[in-house]
Amino acid sequence: MSHFSKLLAWAAKNERPLGAALFTLGFITDLFTFGFLPIGVVNIFFLSYLVLAALCTFGTHLISVYRERDVWWRKTLSVLFPLGAQYAIGGLLSGFVVFYTKSSVVAVSWPFLLLLLLVYGGNEYFRKHKEKLVFQSLLFFFALYAYVIFAVPYVLGLMGPWVFVGSTITAALFFGAFLFLLKAVNAPRYKENRPPILAGAVGLILLINGAYFAGFIPPIPLVMTHGEVYHELTRTGGEYQVKTDAPKPWWNPFIREVPHVAGTPLYVFSAVQAPADFSTSITHEWEYYVEGEGWEHRSRVSFPITGGREEGYRGYSLAENVQTGKWRVTISTGGQVIGRLTFRVKEVPALTLTHTETL
Repeated sequence: MSHFSKLLAWAAKNERPLGAALFTLGFITDLFTFGFLPIGVVNIFFLSYLVLAALCTFGTHLISVYRERDVWWRKTLSVLFPLGAQYAIGGLLSGFVVFYTKSSVVAVSWPFLLLLLLVYGGNEYFRKHKEKLVFQSLLFFFALYAYVIFAVPYVLGLMGPWVFVGSTITAALFFGAFLFLLKAVNAPRYKENRPPILAGAVGLILLINGAYFAGFIPPIPLVMTHGEVYHELTRTGGEYQVKTDAPKPWWNPFIREVPHVAGTPLYVFSAVQAPADFSTSITHEWEYYVEGEGWEHRSRVSFPITGGREEGYRGYSLAENVQTGKWRVTISTGGQVIGRLTFRVKEVPALTLTHTETL
């Protein structure tokens, strides 16, 4: 037996752990790269992953037509196609994890992140069963849907409920065309698996639409690149001069304590990155936590943004009547949360501002 045949036999025997490893590798690769790439380059990677996932999923279905199972090329492709699909979909989903977590809104978008984990767990569970076409097709549809939600606003330069509805229709049409190809190459196998595929696709559409209109899905492709609380803020030309006692370290998981002198304002500054030719509006909503009652609305400030600036479009809001206690400022657009700053105000008699920064 040749070395290639031995390697192929080993890969076929260990298809499940290899698939899981490649799925995870897709996540890890992007976690260490996508956070540093321009959004246009990231879109090229997303589209490449999606095309690879479609080809490998379709190829897995196509080779099932050939009954000569001992032919070397069929044996090779029957191993490589599923593994390729695992890596591509893992890479695509990981890119979205990067964008969701970059905005620091895990407390808001955790349902979608949980869904990603369920997809990973489902990947392990369903690979034990013979009905692989069902799970492979639905996994591809989930990846396709996630990409279209990103791509349609990116291409149009707009976002909002109707754009999301258009994204849903676009994803459904592309998936319908994909299913038509599956039926064309192996109609009996497709018809046998069609009911659970369609039911699963409808379920995913309802689930993701529910998450969107409940505000759980952040507004990709917008990403908050900076957000902080400051004691003083002045604007000179195109630059902002800000001062504070000390910004919160990125590694500190606890709520920042902000010292405050009574009668002085507090400022929240944010920078939101958007693709070129992209236009929307950003809202800063200030809320104060009342014991026993929850979060109480205090003020809301909205301002338009346009995309293309590498560091993100900058804007700020301020609160003048600042009480001691817990505050949060939610940065959002159209009801979708881009970022959130939570902090606790502590009154002090005097304050020395040691940190000065130009933004």
